[in-house]
Amino acid sequence: MNKITDEVVISILNDIVPTLNGLGIEYFIVGAFARDIALFEKGHEYPPKRKTKDIDLAVMVSSLQEYEQLKEEIAGLSGYEPHPEEPYRFQYKNAYEVDFLPFGGITDEKGHAELKAKKVFVLEIPGFEEVFDWVETILTKEGIELKVSPLAGIVLLKIIAWDDKKGREKDIQDIAYILENFYILHIEEIAEEADELFEVYADESLYFDECVSARYVGRKIANILHRSPVLLERVINILKRETQDSRKSQMGALMKNYPLEAAVKVIQQILFGIKDKKS
Repeated sequence: MNKITDEVVISILNDIVPTLNGLGIEYFIVGAFARDIALFEKGHEYPPKRKTKDIDLAVMVSSLQEYEQLKEEIAGLSGYEPHPEEPYRFQYKNAYEVDFLPFGGITDEKGHAELKAKKVFVLEIPGFEEVFDWVETILTKEGIELKVSPLAGIVLLKIIAWDDKKGREKDIQDIAYILENFYILHIEEIAEEADELFEVYADESLYFDECVSARYVGRKIANILHRSPVLLERVINILKRETQDSRKSQMGALMKNYPLEAAVKVIQQILFGIKDKKS
């Protein structure tokens, strides 16, 4: 994994993964690091522009008590200090951050988890439970077995995260990066689609890869959310809002490698993909 991260992150994983396994806690990696692992595993040859020093893990816990037990175990490891403000975060040697984002029985029906902190702290994390059913297991060259969100799951979670905090420019740039690279890494899977997406976008010369990828990812998102109609409707409404008028699309404006209308068109294909499965 040295191509996508450094020795310290590998060392952190060697600490964290056995601890989670020892406690019987299911987990999966999300965020930018999950993006890099998933792309690398599929054969993406180019290292990320910036190797992340943050590791985000969704952890399935049944109660606040079980979550606090996990935090105690992590605090007992050498070099890990609880973050003074964020009750879900640990700092490793004051240089790296590890987030343990709880889902499962600890959350309410909206995906909210109330955590112990100096003041009332509610973490909003919808989508983890749905993505969990689609997690991929990857065995690294270092011999670490990692559970990682699929790329479509990362896109889904980043759409939701961005909608909660629209200042998070990086979420949209991560989505764009995934869509730029998804097609060539999944071409055989896409070719198996019954309606031949290659033909659907045959006239799209400039953004063929991104449009095909976005349509296919949208279908995958619909599969992930097939038992969660409320969350599915929320995602549909986000995408509708962001594609109705390109001049008002905040999401499109953040895809800075594309002209605005092209960015909105790519986003719209995610919506079309979801509707393909919903209809």
